[in-house]
Amino acid sequence: MHNYKVCVIGGWCGNRMIIVAEHLEELFDRAGFPCRVTTHSVWENYNQPPKANLILQLLPAFTESETNCPVITIKPLLIDLDHYATIEKILKQVQADYIM
Repeated sequence: MHNYKVCVIGGWCGNRMIIVAEHLEELFDRAGFPCRVTTHSVWENYNQPPKANLILQLLPAFTESETNCPVITIKPLLIDLDHYATIEKILKQVQADYIM
């Protein structure tokens, strides 16, 4: 699945949002899941995020019914980029989507 798209949602934490997105892209690549990771800041931007297969939120902004895809809160990655439980949850979702 070469066109798997992940969108990291953040707010005023702009630099950290980009750091998290880049880290996740590397993690997906090492895990064998080539994903395109983009970012979407809701700071003064209330538009819907770009169409994606998975939304990862650093803050609560959207629901699955609004995005029509799975939404996972990843707030722990603001402090620890390798927060085990959060990374595991993300990878399980991506792997489940790849199998489908």
